Amino acid sequence: MLLASVLGCKRLELFLRFDQPLSASQLSDFRELAKRRAKREPLQHILGEVEFFGLKLRSDRRALIPRFETEELCEISVETLFPDRSANIRILDLGTGSGAIACAFASVYKNADIVAVDKSPDALSLARENAELNSLKNISFMLSDWFDGVDGRFDLIAANPPYLSEADVASAEPEVRNYDPKSALVSADGGIADLRIILSRAPDYLTSGGCIICECGLEQPRKLAEEFKEVFAQIEILPDSSRRTRFFLGKAR
Repeated sequence: MLLASVLGCKRLELFLRFDQPLSASQLSDFRELAKRRAKREPLQHILGEVEFFGLKLRSDRRALIPRFETEELCEISVETLFPDRSANIRILDLGTGSGAIACAFASVYKNADIVAVDKSPDALSLARENAELNSLKNISFMLSDWFDGVDGRFDLIAANPPYLSEADVASAEPEVRNYDPKSALVSADGGIADLRIILSRAPDYLTSGGCIICECGLEQPRKLAEEFKEVFAQIEILPDSSRRTRFFLGKAR
């Protein structure tokens, strides 16, 4: 992927050009990229982009690199919760970061009103860039600490909040530990504090029968399901593709 970036081609095209010699400048550029990767700088930061839900998004230190698990959150929402892609629904993306979730929904639900919030101005600037890059017009961006600046009710609330403990981050790979914003990774009380804040306040912002879906750390969904069983009309705990408990789904009364 680094070499394809230097040559300005797709990765698979390299197999058709395997006997092409590199120029001195191309070799120099490739070596510099390889040195950065050897220092464990994330590939997405070196390339400056990441693929997510069929979109190309800019990726840098301003926000968490979008993960595959978060794509699964979007897939669950689109395929199960709101399969009608022409629906006039209102969606809230809490802690939008790079804007990945908001952009994914905007690309699917052309008639939706999507609000993306984050307390980081840097993250919001990246999210706006990604919406513009993909010509997505139905997202409004707001500087807010979770629900603090939010008004109205929503049919769907999606959140991928910080859910790691300090110990989790300390033992993580250097790509995560040294490059992802710590504020997007770590939450108090063993990683669950922000999820509790979100779920405790969500019913006030959901329409009747509306849903909230959160990406969580392993085993957190079970704990949250027990704590909030009286708050929501229905709760589901959903696994990711690796069959690990990953998502909390709550339906409002």
